[in-house]
Amino acid sequence: MTTTIPLSALATCENDTKFTKKFLFPKDDRLHRDMEYMWGLDAYTIDPTHERSILEIRSSMQVPFADGGNWALVPTEETLVAMRALQVHNTTVPISERKSFLTEFAAPEYEYIFVPLRTNVTFFIMRPGRDAQQFSAPYADFPRVTSSANPFFATFDSRLKIPQSLFSETWNMVFGRLTMHWYPGVIPKEFFHPPCYPETLISESEDESEPDTPPVDPETIVTPIEEGSWPVPGKKTRVCEWVRKDAKRPRMDTTLCSPPPPTPQKDRKKKFYDTVRAGPRWPVESKRGKGSPHVLLVTALS
Repeated sequence: MTTTIPLSALATCENDTKFTKKFLFPKDDRLHRDMEYMWGLDAYTIDPTHERSILEIRSSMQVPFADGGNWALVPTEETLVAMRALQVHNTTVPISERKSFLTEFAAPEYEYIFVPLRTNVTFFIMRPGRDAQQFSAPYADFPRVTSSANPFFATFDSRLKIPQSLFSETWNMVFGRLTMHWYPGVIPKEFFHPPCYPETLISESEDESEPDTPPVDPETIVTPIEEGSWPVPGKKTRVCEWVRKDAKRPRMDTTLCSPPPPTPQKDRKKKFYDTVRAGPRWPVESKRGKGSPHVLLVTALS
């Protein structure tokens, strides 16, 4: 019996001959930014449908897998140690010095530990020219499997499925240190707004040693000046000059008048009484029934 088998050789029934694909990484955009930062990618570039995020499995293996859990794949302890080292590097160096997990873990296949999560499922190993080999609980001598899936994608899928009692203390410690930060955290601002690095420019010179155009600060606005013409002042300069000229301009359209002198207290009281006495008149009924005009408040003010 071989020590490893391809994942596509496993099935949950003997007559399963159909193959299908299962994607490991979710399409939830809220999780993508943290993984991009720790896994060495640029912002908004991770692809949930990447070919290394796909498991080639038989159709009978997809049914329990879609429900969350009759089995899972976990990398070996050696692979987990290398994964954590890359993640520590990416979170401790400048943004431009991070390394992509797709280039650092680019092997055609990786070895995984196949973990049955329930004891009521029987697995079969289907190999051409051989009888199907059956494994039931406790799944003794179950071989390791190989898959082209990237170990970061595979671990992300299995991180919440694996009970700690299945593996050694050392394995659990390495697995926990790797996945404990896979949740929304603090991402540096430079990750979303990286500076313009000269080495990112494409050289079009003959010797390809340096770019033809020097790097320019993206916030700097350069206005080209035609040959033989004077530079045109910017909008800010024109506004400042207009404000200074307007402040010095003499104001001829407005006449400044001095306020009238205050009125003495006695004159104000006399003016008020005169106004009341000369006020409007209303016709009122007298005791004899004849209408005659009366001045209001005259009696009270006399």
